[in-house]
Amino acid sequence: MLPLMEDTTAIYLILKRVRERKEQLKNIIAAGIHSFDEYNKTVGEYKGYNIMEQEIQDLQKDDNRDPKT
Repeated sequence: MLPLMEDTTAIYLILKRVRERKEQLKNIIAAGIHSFDEYNKTVGEYKGYNIMEQEIQDLQKDDNRDPKT
């Protein structure tokens, strides 16, 4: 059985992976993509990771403001 991970540790690791993938996608886009469909897919994925990152950060802010009962 795997040991449980603290919520903050899990959030940090998820954000780290999201940011790493965003950086990879940014580099792919900067290097140039020959297919317009592939470009649209890559940009869409990048936007999705942007939204995901923002949602996680917003949830962290909400959690920090709202004391648990």
